Order: sequence, then C-alpha cells, then structure tokens
Amino acid sequence: MAKLILEGKKIQLKEFDDSNLYDPKYHEWLRDLDVISMIYRMEYLMPIQFSKIEEYVKTMYQSNQDCFFAIYEKETDSFIGTAKLGHINWRSGVCDLGIIIGDSGSRGKGYSKEAAILACNYAFYILSLRKVTGGTYSNNFAMIKCFLHVGFIQEGQKRRELLVKGEFLDHLLFGLFRDEFKPEFLK
Repeated sequence: MAKLILEGKKIQLKEFDDSNLYDPKYHEWLRDLDVISMIYRMEYLMPIQFSKIEEYVKTMYQSNQDCFFAIYEKETDSFIGTAKLGHINWRSGVCDLGIIIGDSGSRGKGYSKEAAILACNYAFYILSLRKVTGGTYSNNFAMIKCFLHVGFIQEGQKRRELLVKGEFLDHLLFGLFRDEFKPEFLK
C-alpha cells in the first residue's frame, strides 16, 4: 500500500510507519526532557517498555480518529520529528494538532510552522474538517509563535495548569477555523 506523503518546501510529512517506530532517534526523543516537556508527556520519563510505545503507535495505525506523520527534512531525507492530527471528532469536524521537532539541530528553522501548515491544509481540504485546535504551555514561545503564524487564535488560558520543570505554567489553548487558514507557501 502506498504511503501518504504531504509535500512542503523544506519538509515532507510522511505517514508514520514501522521504520520510524523502530528508529533509535524516535526513542531518544521520547526520553529527552526538552522534547517531552514541549508536549507535556512527563510519563515518558518513567521507565517504559518498548512494547507500550509500539502498542500506542500501532493503535494509531488502526485508528480512524488519528493521523500520525513523521516529519522529514527534504534536503537530507532525515527523520526530524512527528506531527499528529488527533482526537478527530468527525461529527463536529474538529481535531487537535501536535508537533514534535525531536532533532535538536532542526529546531528554529521553521519546520514546525511548515508542518502545521501542511497538517492544517490536510485537515481542512482533504479530511473536510472545520476546525483544528492545539495547546501549549505559556513559555513555549516557539510553539506560540508557530500557532500565531499559521493563523490560530488564542481561545483560552488555564492558569497555572501545567507543571513543567518544577514550575506551574499556564496552558494556552488555540483554535483555527478553515476560513481563517491562509496557507501562503502552498500557493
């Protein structure tokens, strides 16, 4: 079966598969404090069996409510992160967006913005969803900038909701409707 690939200028979103699941880089990212802090998955710091990660990913393969992608830098064809459209509610037409740039050398290069644009374009124009949501903690300035660049609007703030590296931070909630989305680089 052909793998789904979303083409951008600097990156590709490729359907996550077993080659990504078994890539040692992926497992390093899931144990990296900076990476898991960004996605607020502190349970990954606890001892975790590979079989649990494998089970989670394989569940997403079979899910009709999640789209899970590996992010590849096009020039080098390097696996640098993941993007997920998750918790798709087909009735209301809403999903959540999550992005990890796991490769530390690939951060700060605009890959998250491009991944967000590709994922939102897919959500709106292929899956026919009407809204994409996302969230981050209040001092994850890179992700906040990413959301705003793509056109997301901050819809809410849960004050001192998230414990990140010993500090309680606000959880910022963002949303983007299809008619607000302006994917300038896809034109």
